[in-house]
Amino acid sequence: MKSQQLQRAQNEIIAANCDFALLSSLSNVTYASGYEVPVNVGALAEMSFGTAVALIGARDESYLITPNSGAGKAREQSWLDARLQFETFDSFDDIDSRASFTEVVRASMRAAGLENSSATIGVEGRTMPHAISELLTRDFPNLKLVEIDGAMQKARSIKTPREIELLRNAAHIGDIGHRTLANLCRESGKDEFEMWSEITSAMNRAVGTEIVVTGELVTGPRSSVVLYPNGPKNRVTQSGDAALMDISGRVNGYWFDVSNTHIVGRVLPTATQKRFAKASQDACEGAMSALKPGARASDAAEAARVAFEKHGLSVAHYSGHQIGVAVNELPRLVPYDHTEIEVGMVFSVEPGAYEGEGGSFGARSEKMVLVTETGPEIISDFDWGIA
Repeated sequence: MKSQQLQRAQNEIIAANCDFALLSSLSNVTYASGYEVPVNVGALAEMSFGTAVALIGARDESYLITPNSGAGKAREQSWLDARLQFETFDSFDDIDSRASFTEVVRASMRAAGLENSSATIGVEGRTMPHAISELLTRDFPNLKLVEIDGAMQKARSIKTPREIELLRNAAHIGDIGHRTLANLCRESGKDEFEMWSEITSAMNRAVGTEIVVTGELVTGPRSSVVLYPNGPKNRVTQSGDAALMDISGRVNGYWFDVSNTHIVGRVLPTATQKRFAKASQDACEGAMSALKPGARASDAAEAARVAFEKHGLSVAHYSGHQIGVAVNELPRLVPYDHTEIEVGMVFSVEPGAYEGEGGSFGARSEKMVLVTETGPEIISDFDWGIA
């Protein structure tokens, strides 16, 4: 049975008046194929000329092309009709990975009947490798190329039931990270590297394997300005410090993105610390409450602005974004984005308040929210760090 995600992608390819889409971004290939495309770092990234791409027929067969290092996982995960692999580095034979990559892409396009065709192909301008561009120009000159990014954004905007469950699970792992931070903040005298290591280890253990994690952990005066990413660093915490963590992780191809702020050492917050923390929390809760079907993304940004104004503070940065196979998706919660909020969208809402240069404190508050028919459902389950 065809996956709902592939069907949505094909529907939008048709709506964009395309016959095929040649996807090359990690997020869109993961979405359309079901294959969790690896983040392209480390030795394997250097041993392979290309990364995973997917040729998606609007009504016809679809092809997933991966380095041979990912072939086993692709067979297990992908729901596309055909799974092809190209050669990478070999310890004993001199392999031309570029030639292999180009040939496998060419073979998939020929198998799809695109040789001498005047079909319209949607491509991703930001990520399509130059080698594919050369191939299309040389061997498939009659094809018409158009940008497919907007169509794929539309396909991904409303999450399928499968995606919602994966995002719930990802949010749960984010909860574990923040509960670990809460425990670590009870005592001062730990350095940020030690704290970050314990937090990521707790999340890895919960998943059962190492996950990709990014973000920041900043303590003390570094919390007062936004220089993301700005830590962890080799700094030992002191009682009364802020500990602000904005952490994102990828679990089974889907991301969590959550933030919280604590006071280190079981001491009560100062009046200033409480003001900034409460402003951030109120702005987050106000923006989350505004994420109702029929509202606009800009309504949530306005709700955050109003909450800050009540505390005598102004908006420091955007108030959030959608999340899914990418950690930061459209729409974003800014005054100029008037995208309608729909059932099935999932957001990370993240307003912050900061003293600025010369200060010693800042707070960011971020939870994940599912839009339902009856309104927003907060799927993050950790407690705010400052009451």
